[in-house]
Amino acid sequence: MAGPTPGERRQFGKQVAWIEAPNIFAMRLSGEIDGPSLEALLAFQAEWCAEKDHVFVLCDLSTVTGATIEARRALQGTHIKNAMTHLCVGASFTIRVVTEMVVRAARFMGTASPDMEIQFFETEAEARAYMNRPRLPRRRKRT
Repeated sequence: MAGPTPGERRQFGKQVAWIEAPNIFAMRLSGEIDGPSLEALLAFQAEWCAEKDHVFVLCDLSTVTGATIEARRALQGTHIKNAMTHLCVGASFTIRVVTEMVVRAARFMGTASPDMEIQFFETEAEARAYMNRPRLPRRRKRT
């Protein structure tokens, strides 16, 4: 079976994710995020990201109200090896603080790449502009 393709859109409970070429994994999270929905979404993301050098994760968090303990455990059990830049849109102050803490903990515990970055924006247009700005080339990992 072929992996996820650009333009593909999937629903995971209230959560929706889709892919934009060449390296954008987008999602719209809503309400209280539950464990099974988040696990399935993260599996979809991992399958698509597996061969990518760097991925932008565009997250619409404007209607997130929280996450169940099962969702938090699912996130803790995720191991991300790819360099990722999370571009979070519309997050409340509380969601921003929690999200930043989760990313820092994941980097510290080694379950996320040290190259993982998180940025917060008020609008999707601002996030997309950030994606399109010029960047220095990433250093290659030593083998």
